[in-house]
This record gives sequence, structure tokens and C-alpha cells, in this order.
Amino acid sequence: MTRGPAEVAILSAGWPGRSLPLMPGDLSQFLPQGLGLGGPGDDPLKRLVAPDYYGLDVPDGHPFRAAPTQEPSGGVLYFNDGVSFDRLRAALEVIGVGLQPTNYALFAGQARHPSKERYLDQVRIVSKSALGHFFGCAEADELPDQPVTIGDFIRNFIDAQRAKWNSPGRTYSDRLRGTLGGDGDWAKEALCFGLLVENTYWGVYRLWSRAWLVTK
Repeated sequence: MTRGPAEVAILSAGWPGRSLPLMPGDLSQFLPQGLGLGGPGDDPLKRLVAPDYYGLDVPDGHPFRAAPTQEPSGGVLYFNDGVSFDRLRAALEVIGVGLQPTNYALFAGQARHPSKERYLDQVRIVSKSALGHFFGCAEADELPDQPVTIGDFIRNFIDAQRAKWNSPGRTYSDRLRGTLGGDGDWAKEALCFGLLVENTYWGVYRLWSRAWLVTK
């Protein structure tokens, strides 16, 4: 366990220290949308031909079919480094991000090849209930609540990434040069971010920093 912005606890990729079919710290995998509860009392044969109202959505890259079937909101939000947090907070609430909880865990990762992986640093924000439901981690009950809300953590993460990647007093960062293939002249990298609602109902989110190319 390490400490991140505002002294939040960041769990290691190998947590909880035992092998699971799906590790919560494996950031190469994404959770589907849906309740994942099954249909209590339903005939299991019926579920093969009828809609599974309590199940999980099949991942789909099409923007229409990718929308959650059991929630009105979700999706991906890409935003600029310069956006104010008040505006960002409103957008996050619209897409279904729960900003007030403190009963969440964090897993972090850093890109080895940003130009290929299309991110710089990332975190998975996952509720303790989701750790139990999706991953079978009874150890989640023993985790202390975080010292800040999810909303405050998101703001602190953005501030920390700005301090890490932006060059003071410069519009374009030398620290980002080449992270998206820019030549430093015709195309220069600038900082921006992305946030994915992995699962609306269970409160699982992915937040990452990334670069974008500003061209002449």
C-alpha cells in the first residue's frame, strides 16, 4: 500500500495478496456495466431467451449499444487540462459519478509506452462493495475509509498530474514532448484527461491523464 494525493491509500496491483480469477489491480481489464445480480427466482432456462434485467451488459464499442441498459447514465468523459473543477463536477454528476463516498479503494498504474497506450497515469476508483461483489474480496471490509471524498480525490489527482506533467510558465510541456508522437514544432503535446464510468451501479470509475496534439 502506498500513499497518493491527500494521503489516500493506493493498493498494490497484487492486493489482496492471493490469486483471484480477476484481480482488482489488473488495470488491463475493464468491468462491464450492469447490476450483476442475476434474476432472483427466475427459471435459469428462461434467462437464456429472455432479457437479463439484473445481469451484466455485453461490452460493445458502438456508441449506442455501449450505453448501460440498467442505468440512465455512464460513459466516457474527455476533458481539457484547463477546465474548472466546478464545471467538471457538474459533468461528472451528469454521467453518474458518485462524488461523495469515502468508502472506496484505489489502484494506480503508469504507462510504459504512452504513445501506444494512450495514457500517462491512471487510477481505478472502486467501491468496497464492488470489491466484494465482482472480485470476491472479503478483505475489502477491513479497509479503512479514505480521508477524502471521491470528488476531492479526482480534483487532487488532476492537480498532481498538472504539477507532474506541465512545464511552469509554458503552454506546451517539454515533459510531454513525444508522448503522442509530436515533433516539438508542428505538433506539440498538451495535458488532458479522461474518465470512464466502468460500472454505474457499483461505483467503479477509471481516471487517467493523457496527452493531445496541438498543431499549427
